Amino acid sequence: MQNMIDSPDNQIEGQMSLGDLYNPKDRLIAVSRIFAEARKEMSLAEQKCFVYALTQLKFTEQASSPYVYMDKKELAHIVGVESDTDHLSVDLKRAIGKLPKHSFIEIDNPEIDLYTSGTFIRTIAMFKNQVRVKFEEDYLGLFTGLTTDYITMWSSDIFQMDSIRSVQFYEHLRSITIPNQNVNTVLIGIQKFKEMFNIPLDGKGSYMREKSGFDRNNFERYVINPLCEDLQKCRMINLVYTNGKPYEKEKKNGMVLGYRFYWTFSSHPKVATAAEVKEIQERIDKNPEVLKVAKDIVDSKGKPKKQDGRGHNGTPDTEARQEDYNELLERFAKN
Repeated sequence: MQNMIDSPDNQIEGQMSLGDLYNPKDRLIAVSRIFAEARKEMSLAEQKCFVYALTQLKFTEQASSPYVYMDKKELAHIVGVESDTDHLSVDLKRAIGKLPKHSFIEIDNPEIDLYTSGTFIRTIAMFKNQVRVKFEEDYLGLFTGLTTDYITMWSSDIFQMDSIRSVQFYEHLRSITIPNQNVNTVLIGIQKFKEMFNIPLDGKGSYMREKSGFDRNNFERYVINPLCEDLQKCRMINLVYTNGKPYEKEKKNGMVLGYRFYWTFSSHPKVATAAEVKEIQERIDKNPEVLKVAKDIVDSKGKPKKQDGRGHNGTPDTEARQEDYNELLERFAKN
């Protein structure tokens, strides 16, 4: 068994060859939009393990096998496990051993009468030099054979993050990005942040003071600012700074409605240079009207073209979403 697993000839159709997988840290991955929208329970280490597994799949092709093999030492480094050879397996198991259990997702769309829940990773196994992940076959269609209504992400963006919240925020911004728009923007309120990160609305851990209301300073310090610090290091999503900050507090009648974020998107971050990113920022600094145009688009004053099954406001078209859900339903029906 071990010889078969370690053999370079043991390649699976629809999976990257060992020659192609020259750097799992620098790969374009993709997930279906319905997966991006589903609530997930993975830890940061488990999320990075999952992303490493995705780097070995060709997302535009159907995978003929649910098994994915990863280099054990490389995986340990990616998920942040620094250990000597004698303790590597124990430490790695502690970090990602419960990935199948924590891969539970729930997809619920009353519009097309679809509900499904389950784990998208069935098993994880560790051998001398490799780690094997088995995807749940019912859910493989969320990551492979993708043709419409999916989002791409850069694996290196995920691997350098220090918080699972940053991964969720990145995924959210990526899912609402309009690719051909110069600058994207979104307004996110406190309630949306709490829903996204599963933060209680009140009580312990809610950032609500017992007598004096919402603790905005600490919420920004421990929730919003760390997100921005992680996204500063990304290449596909680049936050745009205004007045020295990566966000604006949007107010009405003296009340904070939420936090306005602006970002640029690079579909080929591998060839984007620091000089190009700096040039975009300088153009925005010299011409703040660019940000006003971005905000006008969100307010439906502009009409960007449809892109990749998306509507003019950056949200998925109902028809494209239904096709995606229906395809998933067909996969369930076959099993």
